[in-house]
Amino acid sequence: MNPYIAAACMSTALLTGCANTFLKPAEGSERVLLMKTSQVTTCRPLGKVNVSVVTKVGIYNRDANAVEANLLQLGQNNAIELGGDTLVKDATPEFGKQVFAVYKCKR
Repeated sequence: MNPYIAAACMSTALLTGCANTFLKPAEGSERVLLMKTSQVTTCRPLGKVNVSVVTKVGIYNRDANAVEANLLQLGQNNAIELGGDTLVKDATPEFGKQVFAVYKCKR
């Protein structure tokens, strides 16, 4: 095998496998819940956040579940910054992009 092709394949495999490790959870983000609109009727809205992540590494598309998990983690991190504890998906997501509404609920 051509050594350049082998190096490119190895780099892509490493980047794809490590993509999730670059995103660090904010302190307390594990307590931010994802809910449906009907579940936040008694909560106080705090705003909306737009998040996006890389969906492609080189010529390879990232796993859809990993992309979704990264979007949620970014949403949770942003909710913490706004003082929220609940997220609701606000719009139909595009692959690698999501809008979340952030709420403060009494729990």
